[in-house]
Amino acid sequence: MNRALRDYLVFLQRCGRIAFVGDWRYYAWMGALTVLCLVGLNAYAKQLVHGLITTGMSDQVSWGVYIANFTFLVGVAAAAVMMVIPVYIYNNEELHDLVIFGELLAVAAILMCLAFVTVDLGRPDRFWHLIPGLGQLNFPASMLSWDVIVLNGYLLLNVHICGYLLYCRYRGRKPSKWFYIPFVFVAIGWAVSIHTVTAFLYVGLGGRPFWNSSIVGPRFLASAFTAGPALMILALQVVRRVTASAPALGSSGHAAAPGTSSARPATLDDLEKLAQHLPEFRPVPMEMRRKLLASTTILSVPAGATLLRQGDLDAHAFFVLEGEIVVKREESGRLRITRTIRPGGQFGEVSALNSTPRMATAIAEEPALILRVPVEDLRRLMQQRELGQVIHNRMTERLMITDRALLTLRGIVQVSMLINVFLLVNEVFKEFYSGDLHSESSKYLFLGLHGYHALVPWIWTAIVFNLVAMFLLVLPLSRSLKWLNLTCVLCITGIWIEKGMGLVIPGFIPTPLGQIVEYRPSLNETLVCIGIWAFGLLAYTVFLRMSVPILQGRLSRANEGRHLPAAGSEQRAAPARL
Repeated sequence: MNRALRDYLVFLQRCGRIAFVGDWRYYAWMGALTVLCLVGLNAYAKQLVHGLITTGMSDQVSWGVYIANFTFLVGVAAAAVMMVIPVYIYNNEELHDLVIFGELLAVAAILMCLAFVTVDLGRPDRFWHLIPGLGQLNFPASMLSWDVIVLNGYLLLNVHICGYLLYCRYRGRKPSKWFYIPFVFVAIGWAVSIHTVTAFLYVGLGGRPFWNSSIVGPRFLASAFTAGPALMILALQVVRRVTASAPALGSSGHAAAPGTSSARPATLDDLEKLAQHLPEFRPVPMEMRRKLLASTTILSVPAGATLLRQGDLDAHAFFVLEGEIVVKREESGRLRITRTIRPGGQFGEVSALNSTPRMATAIAEEPALILRVPVEDLRRLMQQRELGQVIHNRMTERLMITDRALLTLRGIVQVSMLINVFLLVNEVFKEFYSGDLHSESSKYLFLGLHGYHALVPWIWTAIVFNLVAMFLLVLPLSRSLKWLNLTCVLCITGIWIEKGMGLVIPGFIPTPLGQIVEYRPSLNETLVCIGIWAFGLLAYTVFLRMSVPILQGRLSRANEGRHLPAAGSEQRAAPARL
């Protein structure tokens, strides 16, 4: 128990330390976000002293841009489930490791949601009244109590799933399915519930006819499953870009790394060395081991040597006996580490088993001893139950942010945007075709009312953005990443306006007494919002900085005594060809 606690504390300490390590781009980004956080904190301190009078809210419009951002971010958090479903229900390996990025985005979004709710409270020090035992949660009668439960519950679910999977990858062991799979499926239902409950907060207010519609819940989910994956597409491309550490092979003009390599037939001692690092190899019968000796080879390679190159065809898999191998994938003219292999690990098995070109380039990071195994022998080894299971599990332990994975998310955005626009058309038809007094808020939003039209430019901007994004998603043009990025920006901006300024504010205008009081966020209110968004981006950046090296295998229990280089600071020389 003490050893397990020590290992976990070391894990947390190393994760915390690496969050402060990076190149100049990382420090500049984190510094800028920190400054914005402090500006927002200063603005909130003024609000805390002087009260909500520093905002643009009033007795007539009691919810403003704080709740607008809260509503949007709840959808972003819920949309993480759209990466979980393809992986755990449809076994989509393209998105396997990317699920963690989606779950971490959900954690950051929920933290921002809680922050926006806190700043919207005039007296946040009275929040303790909601704590059961100290105060009265008023559950289940109050929808706000439901919202408190689902938001905090979803936060805990995602923290548990991400933390456990990352810690298992750090330890180099297979996660226990019973300890996280049930939570994954609970999180799927919970993700739908957090946005549905948020919708019910509006729908349940019968005195506000603009919100009092059963279609609000489905609209919330459709818009969430559009904006969330769109945000993930942009975030994943940033991750893919900043984790690229070297130019493409053959394009840098650098000289090959010095050193010579040698090959010799494998011996029983070599196989025993493999068994020391790979315990699942020990049950392999001696007869099978002797048959392996006829075809397997031991490669002694210097640091910088290339064992296989992306795009080549080869029918061998490799096991590391000594040293360390990094696997880098070329994407957009740069190399990015997908995993790091140490003694007992294998590489090259996927393309060998599938008879496909190599998906990445394997380079010796230090002098290494490698066991090269023909694919026919690898298949025979995989017939051994325990060994076959561990080899199969390791085949998915790589950080792959492929164009195909991004296009899978594009398909989700495409369907969700079509549904979102369709539901919006239904809502507009219902409001304007009836023409009763309950449509006054919609008239104010879309056309203006009695000379008041502050929200008209906002909502028509959102409609234009959503329609343009929808047509781009339908066209093959959006399969190009350049156009897909533009489409995602349009989706995110359009839905933020639609679910923020276009949903929260017009529900209060006109008031039940017919009074029209327009709302415009104050400068102080805007600075608080910017500070919270900066805090969320800061948190998500830290989460990614800790998780990416773990998923790459750069940060693991096996290298506790080693120094981990800053992202982007690795050697950029082209490696030698073996």
